[in-house]
Amino acid sequence: MAAGAFIALHGLVHAMYVGQALRWFELREGMTWPDGVRLIPVSSDTALRVFAAITIGISSLALVVGGVGIAIDAGWGRPVTLIAAIAASVFHILLWNGDKRTAPDQGLYGVIINIAIVVLILVTG
Repeated sequence: MAAGAFIALHGLVHAMYVGQALRWFELREGMTWPDGVRLIPVSSDTALRVFAAITIGISSLALVVGGVGIAIDAGWGRPVTLIAAIAASVFHILLWNGDKRTAPDQGLYGVIINIAIVVLILVTG
């Protein structure tokens, strides 16, 4: 139950990046994420921000749903969470601008937590 609640809340934290991407608010003053991304060729900053909002939004929602599934001990909770944690991590890595100094602002800690979630699911499988 507690692990599922933690995962669902973790998904909500990831979802805050949707607001950052769409410029509804800044997670940190002066934060420009996802601008400056190197691994995804896009035609404009707007297209990049929409891509970031959609991909991070879907993977965040999947983390929340997977966490709820784990909390209620539904059989689908673990595979949904596993896929969501991997997807969210891949998207955050692809949306990183390559600056090591700002990696924590760009989802580094979320990726580390996602790796721990994936390992936990695979080990306790």
